[in-house]
Amino acid sequence: MKADISINNDVYRLVFDKNPSTTIVFQIKHYNFRELEEYQYKNFSGLKNNIKIEKVINYLDNEKLEINVCKNTQKILEEIKLKKQDQLKFIKRLENLKDNTTSKTLEDFSKSLGFLKRKLTDHQIKSTYHLFNCQSAANFSVPGSGKTSVVLAYYEKLKLEKKVDAIFLIGPKNCFYSWKTEFIETLGRDPKLNILRLFKDRVQTYKNPIKSEVYACHFSTNTNDLELLKIFLSSNKFLLVIDEAHNIKKIGGKWSTAALELSKMSEYKVVLTGTPMPNEHKDFYNYFDFLYGENEIISSHDKARIDIFVEKNNLEQASEILRKKFNPFFIRISKKDLKLSPQIFNKPIIVNMNPIEKQIHEAIVTKIKTYPIKKYEQNIELIKKIRRARILRLRQNCSYVKNLLSAIKGDLKEGDENLTDGIANLISTYDEKEVPSKIKSLKSIVLPIIKNNKKVLIWSSFLNTIELIKKHLQEENINIEVITGKTDLKKREEIKDQFNNKNSSLDAIIANPQACSESISLHKACNNAVYYDQNFNTAEFVQSMDRIHRIGGSVTEPVFYDFLHYENSVDEKVYKRVFEKADRQMQVIEEDNIMFDLTYSEDDIDDLYGDLKI
Repeated sequence: MKADISINNDVYRLVFDKNPSTTIVFQIKHYNFRELEEYQYKNFSGLKNNIKIEKVINYLDNEKLEINVCKNTQKILEEIKLKKQDQLKFIKRLENLKDNTTSKTLEDFSKSLGFLKRKLTDHQIKSTYHLFNCQSAANFSVPGSGKTSVVLAYYEKLKLEKKVDAIFLIGPKNCFYSWKTEFIETLGRDPKLNILRLFKDRVQTYKNPIKSEVYACHFSTNTNDLELLKIFLSSNKFLLVIDEAHNIKKIGGKWSTAALELSKMSEYKVVLTGTPMPNEHKDFYNYFDFLYGENEIISSHDKARIDIFVEKNNLEQASEILRKKFNPFFIRISKKDLKLSPQIFNKPIIVNMNPIEKQIHEAIVTKIKTYPIKKYEQNIELIKKIRRARILRLRQNCSYVKNLLSAIKGDLKEGDENLTDGIANLISTYDEKEVPSKIKSLKSIVLPIIKNNKKVLIWSSFLNTIELIKKHLQEENINIEVITGKTDLKKREEIKDQFNNKNSSLDAIIANPQACSESISLHKACNNAVYYDQNFNTAEFVQSMDRIHRIGGSVTEPVFYDFLHYENSVDEKVYKRVFEKADRQMQVIEEDNIMFDLTYSEDDIDDLYGDLKI
């Protein structure tokens, strides 16, 4: 059987001299050809941009068909071949560059960065050199290593070469003002940050000539405005940056899909994340599809091989493919490379509960112990949800009894029963009868720090607790601010700047990890953090520790972490679980590979439940 392939006006035609098998027809359609009905034998057509013609030809050749191609198609195939050869040379050059860059080379490159207002550290110069040679690359360096400064140095080189005019930044809202601050400190001018907020303002921005050097939007804004943004980016020269890029690792996710689509509109791209911790091998795919798209640094064939190895539980072989493919295109500075002062984790302070706290805690524990075990097998999923809810109740109680108000308002779901009337009354009138015992212990830590003219960062997962802490510390004449998800971005930046000023009167910040564990630096004047309570999110915990342990402020003085635990409570269980996982994460992050922790799993509520033999 013969197959003739031709192209005219960017449309391929595939003509057979006999009817091909059903299998061949199915595969041809899979390659984005559509069948033309009006011909004697099977004929197909397809748009050039939708078809990878070399794959089609390889497939037909494997099927033992005689293939004839027109001169224009032959020219396209030769261009593809040359492009692949160039890509292989490029990859080889990057491998050599990463493995064999000399100090002399970096010293010479550093001289080309004389335009920077703030001098880069040695590891930042190395990262900038890598990025400049890659053109598009990932930086997986640990939080606090100065990834933003690296990108800004790269941006300035590109701008001086007239290759870009501005940065288009996609990331969490927390990071926007940090980019403005770093831009001013690194490049010495105001980027006139444009945060894309209200839709009508965004639409106007997309229509106007660019006036800012940094345009910033949230992942959801990029998703909602994708078609408008594709026009905006294709009409201008942007360095496209994804900050906290672990938010786009989900294959097929809305944020991920939109980011991959937008990536086609820019020639220069950067992926940043200090915590790329994958649950699966495929969590890395989006990073490199974003950076190199159709160049297929990791091809569909490679992905299929990885999937097969994973299916057979040959994880090391799957990991080896990823390492080999990705190694030239990312750089990672580990914690030890930063040469920071040590992190000192003080032994948790064990606190005895006050009478009402203890009474409520025991009431919840009694429910846990007495739940009919026979019901477990009858409705496993419901029981798990109930158990998860009750663990939350214990955490709420160990933080501040009035966090349990939701449990007596009848708005609990998933079968979690309301508390009894007697306990409900204790909760609703709690503030009239006692103050959480942890407050006294918190003051015993915080007051000496403030007295020594130092600042302190306090963490809690619960908004009611944060307000309680603020009230009691203000009574001690401590100047304190709060950062939560409700805090306006501009206000958040003002608090951060004031806290980082050693001479300011702001003594303390209370923050919750959900809103403040990433993309904010609080290290320039603070080396003390207190965890009033903890949640189970290990990645948030690791990120929160790094808010005060970063380059630019954590070089000479050690950083101290304190923890408050109620005796024989869920506090101790959560602390143990989180530290076990955090320790594993930190170990693998320091290893010289990108495959980190592929044994990560969510907390087993059944195990934790069984631990609560209080």
